[in-house]
Formats: sequence, structure tokens, C-alpha cells
Amino acid sequence: MQVKCDEGRPHCNRCTSTGRKCDGYTTSKSDWWLVWRRPRHLTRGVGGAAESRALQFFCEIAGPFLPGASDPYFWTQLVMQFSSFELVVQHSVIAISALYEQCQTEARPGTGSSDNTLALRHYNAAVAKLKAMENPSLVLLVCILFICIEFLQSNREAAIRHCKHGIAILESSVSTPVWAKEHLKPVFRRLSVFAYFFGSGNAEFPRLVAPDDPIPASFSNFSEARAMMDDIFSRAVRLMRYGEPYRLGHLRHADVPIGLLEEQEKLYRRLDQWQILFADLDGRLTSQNMPATHRLDLGEEYIKSILRLGLSISCEISRILSNTAFSVDETSYDAYLCNFRRVIEQFTSFGAITLDKARTAKRCPKFIFETGFTPMLFCVATKCRDLSIRLAALPLMKLLGVHRENLWEADTAYAVARRVIEIEHAVILNELGQPLGPPLYPGQPPDEMRVRKAWTESEELIHADKFGQRPSGKLVRFYMRTPENTIYHRTEFLTTGGGDKASESSSPLTAPDDCLEVWNRSYEANMQA
Repeated sequence: MQVKCDEGRPHCNRCTSTGRKCDGYTTSKSDWWLVWRRPRHLTRGVGGAAESRALQFFCEIAGPFLPGASDPYFWTQLVMQFSSFELVVQHSVIAISALYEQCQTEARPGTGSSDNTLALRHYNAAVAKLKAMENPSLVLLVCILFICIEFLQSNREAAIRHCKHGIAILESSVSTPVWAKEHLKPVFRRLSVFAYFFGSGNAEFPRLVAPDDPIPASFSNFSEARAMMDDIFSRAVRLMRYGEPYRLGHLRHADVPIGLLEEQEKLYRRLDQWQILFADLDGRLTSQNMPATHRLDLGEEYIKSILRLGLSISCEISRILSNTAFSVDETSYDAYLCNFRRVIEQFTSFGAITLDKARTAKRCPKFIFETGFTPMLFCVATKCRDLSIRLAALPLMKLLGVHRENLWEADTAYAVARRVIEIEHAVILNELGQPLGPPLYPGQPPDEMRVRKAWTESEELIHADKFGQRPSGKLVRFYMRTPENTIYHRTEFLTTGGGDKASESSSPLTAPDDCLEVWNRSYEANMQA
């Protein structure tokens, strides 16, 4: 696999970070436009001052933050390059930029309470231009931008429809350009996962893109390791959801189809192979680039530590999900106590570094496009029945979670996880997530006390409580079983209006304090110059 040069001088970071010789781009006539230097000022516009400001804001603020801890190349380079000569992309970027800035300044991002006229006008313009577009690869790129727009507006079903449409195009394309395979296909592979969490029924689940990619002899860099892990994690979550009728539904006592069992066996093998390859890569890169004692250092190594952490924890969670996909009893998770403990130990070590870093960087993004750490910690808090481990996961959700990670909302995830712990251990937790008194089940609770599934309604409601207060929140259905082995659900209203609390978290993705205000002053000064 060729490593793409990022044009740094005298040698690019992409190549040198992997220990390879810098080969640079091999530029053909058809892909000359991929050789690009990040612009500081965009010259072509589709409107007036508001549009120019939105494009500049995306270039300098929104674009770099959208990928979270992932490789920013798609947002900071590929999207920006296309926006300079494809109006449909530029319209989409303006819409994203306007919604992102609104999200950063709202007390409750995603509520749609602010004026978003600029965003909607350009989103509609992009949709109109997309209808006449015949280039499948460009349609795929714009599809990702549309998904981002729907994420920012918390439109769950619309985002899922765009995701299904994009994956259908990928599957039906006879030939996909190299650049699309390298930069768009991985994004859709990761996007397919959120439909498994937020889609209502198997019909909502897009098929996986190229599920049988060959296993390499070795990993050359973290990107290759992530490509394989993205595939594994997506398949593990998909298997978990397709196993739901056999765990919770009308097929609980039926035999699991041989095809699903074979897929489970394939995942076992791929996870084992991935761990071997990743351990080899981690050892090589660690010995080449830094001493073991500095593996969680700040700066560039801090970013690498985020990537390493995400991959390692994705492996642990994938193993748990795939192994329990068809288990009728929730007690099956008890066999993976060591896996859960390793996840929390890694998060705790990383959290200490993040907290120290956050002392000088108080503002963090309120939205990222990629999935961050929230769902991983949510899995630990809701599926590990060791009380000490799950109580350790709760504060880490506040510390390491971004307010919104695509459709994952940190406030909602925290509220649901906290309530699951209270239900299962028959205990009341205080504001810090600690027991107010001794739990009825201090050890692992019996199976009939365990929550099989928690389904959160997407609509935010206002609920009048007995004290006359009107907090915002969501309805959550908790699925459990009776002692007679019958599945039932209980519905509760959970308060999720913790916007202020979320802003106090110390996300691993931090920006200088008051960065938005500083950027505004800088932009205005440049316009007056």
C-alpha cells in the first residue's frame, strides 16, 4: 500500500510517522486535483459576506474538529479541495459551517432553537444541484456532507436514509476511483455502525461494504490497523443486532441460523489476527518513535495515543459484542469482566493525561462527526455488572465524551447508563454518580434484574414533575425479563438537560479557551485590512 504524501517539507508527516521513505504523490491526469495545499483564504464564492465567512470558519475551525480523533484528511483537505470547484460541495460546506457554529454557541446544541436560515438555504441549493449530478463518486462525497448536516440537526431518520443511499451506490458501482475507495469507503464503513444503534428494525441496517477484505501480512501504520478494525467493529455490531430476535424476540428458543454462527466464527478469527498484527505494529512504532514512558505524552504523541486507545478498546468491545450476540441470558457478559476492566484501566490512564491537558484548554467541541469514546463507555457502564467498574465508567463518560458524537448525545447516554445501574443494583446514585446508600445487590445482580436493552426515543420532551419544575428529557424503554422468563419493558422519563454540565467536561479534543471569540476578532480584522 502506498502512503500518500501530505506535502510537508523536507519530508511529510504521513510518511515519516510510519517509518517509510517519503514517496509523495503519483499524479495522473485524472487525479491531478488531489495534490493540494490547504488554503487560508478561499477565492470562489456562491454568495456574499456571510458565505465567505462560513467558508473561512469551516476551513479554520469546523473542518479540523469534525473528524474528532480520526485522520482529518477528508475534512481539511479533500472536502476543501472539492469546494473550490464544485458548487454542490461549497453549498454543503456553508450549511455545515453555519450549523456547526450554531451548535458551538447554543446552550443545548441540536435543539434547533437558533436561526439557521443560511444553513437551510444552502442545504436546499445543494440538494437541487445533486439531483442533476451523474458522477457517482462525487455523489458519495456529497452524501457524507448531507449526513453531517442531518447529524448537526439531530435528524436521525434522515441521516440513516442518506447512509443507506450512499452504501447502495458503493455496492452497485462497477468501478470506483482509487481516491473514493481510499477516502470515502472507510467513512461509509464507519457510518454504517450508527444505523445499527439508532435504526428501528433490520430493514434500516445498510449492508457492510466489502466485508471480506483480505487480511494483510502486517500493518504498516495505524490507518491500516484502523481499516481492518472498522470492518471488524461494524460486523460485530451488525451481528449483535441480527442476534436480537434470538436474545429478546420471538426466536429466543429457536436455533441460530448457520450463516450467523459462521459469521461469529469468522469474527473470532479476525479479532485474534488483528490483535497479533496490532501488537507487532505498536511495538515497532513505539520503539522507533518514542520511549515507552512517553506513550501518552502531549502534542503529536498525544494524538497518536488517542488513536492507539481507540483501536485497542474497539478490539475489546468487538470481542464482547460478537461473543454475546446470541446469548439469551445477560449473565453471559460476566465472563468478560477482565475485558471490561482493561477498558476502564486504559480509559482511566488516558483520562488523567486528558484532565491535565484540559487545565490549559477549557473549551472543547460540542459536536464531532466521527464516533468518539461515549458508546464504548456506555457499553461498559450498562453491560459490565461489577459495580466498581461501572461506577468508574460514569465519570469517564463526562470526562472523555464530546457533547454530541454524530447521533450519540453524551447527556442522554450518561442519564441512561446511570439509570441502568440504579435499576440493576437497586440503588440511588447522587449527582456525582456515587451510591447514596448500600445497594440491594452490591455484587452481580440476578438475571431478572438486568436490563437487556435500553431504547431512547429521539424526540426531546418537556415534563412537569411533582415539584413544579419542567425539565427537558427523553422517554426510555428498559427491556427486562420476569422470573418466568417473559420479556417486558418499562418506560421512564429521564432528564437529559445537562448542557451546562457537558460543557464542563474535559474532552480529549480541546481548543484554546474562547477560541470562537478569538477567531471572530481575527476574521473581522482580516476583512478590514
